[in-house]
Amino acid sequence: MGESLKYKGIYTDIRDKINKGEYKLNEKLPDGETLAAYYECSKLTVKKALDILVQEGMIVRRRGSGTFVKGVSTNGEAIALGPTAGLVKTIGKQKITSKIILFSIEKPSQEIADKLEIENEYIYKIIRVRHLNKEPYSIEHTFMPLSIIKGLEPKHLEDSIYNYIRDDLKLKMHSAHVRIKGDKANDEDCSLLNIDKDSFMMEVEKLATLENGSIFEYSITRHLYENFVFETVFVQN
Repeated sequence: MGESLKYKGIYTDIRDKINKGEYKLNEKLPDGETLAAYYECSKLTVKKALDILVQEGMIVRRRGSGTFVKGVSTNGEAIALGPTAGLVKTIGKQKITSKIILFSIEKPSQEIADKLEIENEYIYKIIRVRHLNKEPYSIEHTFMPLSIIKGLEPKHLEDSIYNYIRDDLKLKMHSAHVRIKGDKANDEDCSLLNIDKDSFMMEVEKLATLENGSIFEYSITRHLYENFVFETVFVQN
């Protein structure tokens, strides 16, 4: 395999090791020289592979310290979420539980169909309450096309939808457009998260795409502001 293509294989291998937990959250990766020896390539080839993972928000370079798998924020129990990171993948399955409020297959409203760029198709409509260490953390409203996310079942909602997409469907996520705003708690927030009506919320609206450009998710997630941190990476190309 030529050096020009080998970096893609290295990128895929390291990405998969992160997703499978072989490289733990916050763990320091081997240095460039060690990785180059392991993959039998140049340090430049390794750098090209790591550059992609940096752009995708899976790893972060810390000057003078090395390269680390991105994980939980150091701000107490606040969670640093990247644009394409699932909650289970970010902080671990042991700390997260999910309560399914709604799981249905239906025709979308015109607004949701426009967001997903579909016509005359059915979607999954999902509402989940996520708990962190058994305490209410967020409410997720998720919409996904059946034609792309096939075979989704309640058992996947109780664990990680993103893990199902990656590991079972073998689909490759590419990017997400994210919009964040503050808001006052609505009636649903108060009821499902057991909070006061005047509580402040952080709302994340996300449109996520696969490598082939297909939109596979439109979601609105409402978080308790105390436990919310959003993290991303800006790269100058």
